[in-house]
Amino acid sequence: MKRKFITFSGIFLLIGIAYGGMIYQEKNSKIIRLTPDKLASLQAEVSAQDEESFLQPEFKDRELVAKNNEKNVYFGDLHIHTALSFDSYLFGNRLGLKDAYRFANGEPFKSVAGETMRLSRPLDFAAITDHAESFGLFVGCGQANLTSTQKEYCDSFEQPSLSMFLKLRKVGETRPLVRPMTTCNYEEEKCAEYSATTWQQTQAAADEFYRPGKFTTFSAYEYSPTLPSRGKMHRNIIFKNNSVPNHAISAFDESSVLGLWRSLEQDCTGPCDFLTIPHNMNKSWGIAYSGKTIDGNIYNKDDWALRGRSEPLAEIFQIKGNSECGVGAGAVDEECNFEKLVPICTGEDTIGCSGKNSFAREGLKKGLELEQDLGFNPLQFGFIGSTDTHNSSPGDTEEWDYRGASNVYESPARQRTGYLGNDQYKELDDVKVIMKNPGGLAAVWAKENTREAIFEALKNRETYATSGTRIKLRFFSAWELDSNIISSPDLISQAYDQGVPMGSVMNTGKDGQVPSFLVWAMKDPISANLQKIQMIKAWMENGERREKVFDIACSNGLTVDPVSGRCPDNTAKVNINDCSVDERKGAKELKVLWRDDEFNAQQSAFYYVRVLQNPTCRWSTYDAIRLGAKPRNDIPATVRERVWSSPIWYTP
Repeated sequence: MKRKFITFSGIFLLIGIAYGGMIYQEKNSKIIRLTPDKLASLQAEVSAQDEESFLQPEFKDRELVAKNNEKNVYFGDLHIHTALSFDSYLFGNRLGLKDAYRFANGEPFKSVAGETMRLSRPLDFAAITDHAESFGLFVGCGQANLTSTQKEYCDSFEQPSLSMFLKLRKVGETRPLVRPMTTCNYEEEKCAEYSATTWQQTQAAADEFYRPGKFTTFSAYEYSPTLPSRGKMHRNIIFKNNSVPNHAISAFDESSVLGLWRSLEQDCTGPCDFLTIPHNMNKSWGIAYSGKTIDGNIYNKDDWALRGRSEPLAEIFQIKGNSECGVGAGAVDEECNFEKLVPICTGEDTIGCSGKNSFAREGLKKGLELEQDLGFNPLQFGFIGSTDTHNSSPGDTEEWDYRGASNVYESPARQRTGYLGNDQYKELDDVKVIMKNPGGLAAVWAKENTREAIFEALKNRETYATSGTRIKLRFFSAWELDSNIISSPDLISQAYDQGVPMGSVMNTGKDGQVPSFLVWAMKDPISANLQKIQMIKAWMENGERREKVFDIACSNGLTVDPVSGRCPDNTAKVNINDCSVDERKGAKELKVLWRDDEFNAQQSAFYYVRVLQNPTCRWSTYDAIRLGAKPRNDIPATVRERVWSSPIWYTP
């Protein structure tokens, strides 16, 4: 990407979107400038890292599978930023659309700092979601006859300053948004032309790399309004095919998500189809499931119906943490503390923390409440994970290969971990990146690897989220499934014939019937064994939200403790010196048929599955090994990777 590809259109918003202030705001911050000397210093540090100090999986190309009416699982990433996103460019990324698609297909590349990155296995599908607010930026500064002021602005962003970042980020929080001075000089036609050029480039790259049956791409972008205190309630817009609107809708066009959905319905007609996927609900400061817009307007019945039509999925796991649930925010589930970036709200706090309306599980519960008031449930959404990488590195979720998500601001390992030498580290508050993670993946069950089939799976919510692992997960519900189905060679065909898969609504059973749930989990072939399967149930009882977590399958022949309701610890350990694991602990697969003996046919409810792996090294531990240091003692040395199924709903 050539210099002077940045226009000032929307800069104040763009600097704050996606990472919204995740640049280090340390007491004595040093701004990273991409000078030859600085780059040489970073690359020297990378050269000193010991990349051979632990076992790494060898690259394995994808195995093509035939069309399957019982469906295949495909893994992908639907949240990816390239240098076309201004914040990504600001963080030092200079890799574009084609670079990202090549990476998704297994090609390695080096970050600006010199760290080599590569997937162990290619992705099956991907959608590059650069910020729509960025569209046209690179086109504008590439124009001839810029004024001296415009040139100065364009040049200044080649060497960004933290003070400018913070100043413009604050401006970006104002409402309503006002487009600042731009290289298109407030000429709407010219601004639209520049934006359309970027949108066309995005579409063209997606079409170029689409390989039906092998690798699926989607035309997509991110809609990114800004909230105070680095908050966000952003959405990725995914289109089914290359029949798309001429214009990518940004926060400059529509300040409210209601306007976004209405515009999409108006402009996406005929063969065009779309869906929107919210992410970082944990950083929405309670907006996500409040029933209010970013401007505080209350949803009416039609608004809820619009949301239900537009938004069948939610991204519950990515680099900025876990948006499934929160202890103290409606949940008492101990696993809700997994990879938390944002603290839980206490007292009267609503900004800078996660409350009830910031988590997907509470959103699903709110849907049960709304069903009683509206006559329909507009919050029947499924789950996916993705990365939100700003390195043009889709699907790079393996802990051992994590190189940060903001290029030179999070590279190399010494900077990511805050390592000072002699087994000493910076204080936790001074190393914000340490709380982030490599992000997750989206898994779908589809008949074949094509745009049509995968999009249908996304719309139907036959999807699940992963924390980065590639566990295979099947989840079905039916009324009184035969107990012999577990050992049946045609288990899957029976499950489809007799019941419904994840993401579905159960039909009404006969009087006295109790639902059965079939769960089949298979380990990631290159990761640790499985530890256990959990069933999460939530329901409405006397007008109140209720939830309960059941352990339903344990590894190593263990059984659920009748008092605690939990599987005993299978004692799986990790060698922190080289990150090796004990393959004798855990299970390669877990399969269970579970009945809800507490079922009440008069209560609306939903169920979803969570599968936990045995512990493995967290990325920060791998980095410590690279540096020849002991891991930090103020964060977990290990992580229990997991997957979350989309729910199955019951309505009386």
